[in-house]
Amino acid sequence: MTSDVNEETKKEIFRLISTPGIEIEDIVERVNLDYDKVMKILSDEYLRNNLDYGRRLCCRF
Repeated sequence: MTSDVNEETKKEIFRLISTPGIEIEDIVERVNLDYDKVMKILSDEYLRNNLDYGRRLCCRF
């Protein structure tokens, strides 16, 4: 599903999501993709890189 999105657009999504104050809805408008596709890209990246690992190390919940 995300294979039709080029790498430049994915980098833009990751740059925007790491910017404080930018919401998912703002990203959807800026990159002209639908909400589900943006969420799929973000969830794939999350699962691929296990981004929760750093949180477990620092927060010790």
